[in-house]
Amino acid sequence: MKKQGMQKYVKTGQGGFTLIELMIVVAIIGILAAIAIPRYQDYVARAQATEALNLAGGLRIDIAEQFTQGTTFASMAEATSPLATSAQTLEGEYVDATGVSIDATPAPISISVDFARGVHTGDTLTLTPTLNAASDQIASWTCAGLDDVNHMPSACR
Repeated sequence: MKKQGMQKYVKTGQGGFTLIELMIVVAIIGILAAIAIPRYQDYVARAQATEALNLAGGLRIDIAEQFTQGTTFASMAEATSPLATSAQTLEGEYVDATGVSIDATPAPISISVDFARGVHTGDTLTLTPTLNAASDQIASWTCAGLDDVNHMPSACR
């Protein structure tokens, strides 16, 4: 006779996740998406607005240079001036070739960039210089025109 030993049976559980674990993961992903998607949309809008600011960068330098040389803002903004005609040739991914203009009506002068595509379609970013105390140089530029402050480029804040 053979001696029979006691056999041990080990219960092996099914590998997998419980319903509560799956619900926790879905909740975490939902919370992350609720935070990340609006932040990403603000980032995209700010990048598109930055393109407009960069398009106007050369004009800002030219206006500042001509102003320090004694050229009046009114003559810079005339439709036949070299600055006004060069502004009309600037274009980008979100701005058409005729979307950039120089205007001296709101004193002293302003650069307007009209968005043709993207998040800001139909909006206008307006750049206006601030003169120093002696009014002989441009001290800074002020941005306006975009409703949401989060959509303004970093250089405009």
